[in-house]
Amino acid sequence: MRGTGPIKRRVRAFLLVLPAATVTSCATDALLTSLSATSSFVAGGIAAGMPVPRTLQVGFVNNTPFRAIFSAGTYDELNSETLPTGFLQIRLEGNTASAQAVLACRKSVSVGGAELIRLLTLNQNDPNIPIGDQEALVDGVNFSSAPLGDPLEAAPTEGKAEGLVLSAGVDFNCARTDIRQTAGTGLIVFTFEQDPAAPGGFRVDFMFIPA
Repeated sequence: MRGTGPIKRRVRAFLLVLPAATVTSCATDALLTSLSATSSFVAGGIAAGMPVPRTLQVGFVNNTPFRAIFSAGTYDELNSETLPTGFLQIRLEGNTASAQAVLACRKSVSVGGAELIRLLTLNQNDPNIPIGDQEALVDGVNFSSAPLGDPLEAAPTEGKAEGLVLSAGVDFNCARTDIRQTAGTGLIVFTFEQDPAAPGGFRVDFMFIPA
């Protein structure tokens, strides 16, 4: 079971009252995610009455010799009206790293995951979902060796990586390290690797670095 701090302790206490047969890895992960702190807390205490979103930093490292083309963003997986606002669409050249970006901390962080792409496609006429790169609106991550300006520069000429979806409280957290903070902390670094054993010949790895 993965988890950190008070969330993990609360989950352990909760699991003690459940029959052993009902405790599964998926159920535990779902509970950790539901208890995780994300973007809805009140700065300065309840009396202040002003919600301030927690944030999460993300960065991308392309360890392949090919251009990576993808969309990434955050959303609330159990909210039927969720919108992945503040998402990213990136074409990252081979053997380079992106600048760090700031996203709202929500229940799921996705790099090319099917649900993120579905939400973006479904809501692309919403003014809050400005799709700037239709060719980056793809399931997973495309890898291309075509030169810039070529019609295939965003096509998967070399292969693809499956999308990756991370869950709050399981793979990362936005817990404050100080009660005076008005935002969450932490950095997720996603790395792209060439892997002949992976579907499509590439994979996406990640590392969460708490602040």
